Amino acid sequence: MNLKRHWKQVLFWVLFCLGAGGLASWLTRKGLRSFDALRRPPLTPPRIVFPVVWSLLLILIGWGYARVRILAPDSAAKERASLAFSVQLTFFFCWMIWFFGLGWYGFAAVWLGGMIAAVGAMIAVYRGISRLAARLQLPYLIWCCFALYLNLGVWLLNRT
Repeated sequence: MNLKRHWKQVLFWVLFCLGAGGLASWLTRKGLRSFDALRRPPLTPPRIVFPVVWSLLLILIGWGYARVRILAPDSAAKERASLAFSVQLTFFFCWMIWFFGLGWYGFAAVWLGGMIAAVGAMIAVYRGISRLAARLQLPYLIWCCFALYLNLGVWLLNRT
């Protein structure tokens, strides 16, 4: 893929994903502040790690999606990729609301399991179009699995 030729499309989708993450973060800002008061499981990174990691992941998500949109061989492949992208991004956005915004830690853990499945499905769809786009999503999948561990830990440690 020639990035010089498609840089505007790549930039658009990267900024779109960062914007979705920024909006979710803004909507849940009060819950994000109260996160510090929660008991957290071992291996929980310092709070500053989360926005850095999520920003990098959202950049990879946007880059991968732009790549499959550009390289999709036909409209059906582009539609499958768009559906997979939209579903996982919806899962991500809603998980932020359930976990940080509403403090529904148990429900958020179940939702995160669905998110992991959605990311896996997205990777499978992307792989048929661009192996690089699929590989760009692997850190996201790994982080979501780690987030599930953290989410379950928060839920179990803070049940009343």
